[in-house]
Amino acid sequence: MTTFAIGSVLAGAVFGRFFKVWGLVPALSLVFVIVFSLSAYYGHGLPRALVEFAAFAVCLQFGYVSGPLLCVIRRMWQRPRPPREVSRPAATL
Repeated sequence: MTTFAIGSVLAGAVFGRFFKVWGLVPALSLVFVIVFSLSAYYGHGLPRALVEFAAFAVCLQFGYVSGPLLCVIRRMWQRPRPPREVSRPAATL
């Protein structure tokens, strides 16, 4: 479960970086199908499947928001800074 959650965050970061919001809808649909099919295969109940789906959907959306945000932070960090003023000795008359 933890591996799938980390994968959801990473997939969300990729979707957020390269796709628009509408790319998130098919990804959430795929997560829905995977979670409910695995829940049916292992014989878990509906409440557990809903909680797992909610957790993975939040992870996917968190990654979706953090992907572009990290790119913006990286650009701001790499922005060239203005040169510092060099102090000069006072002129003597």
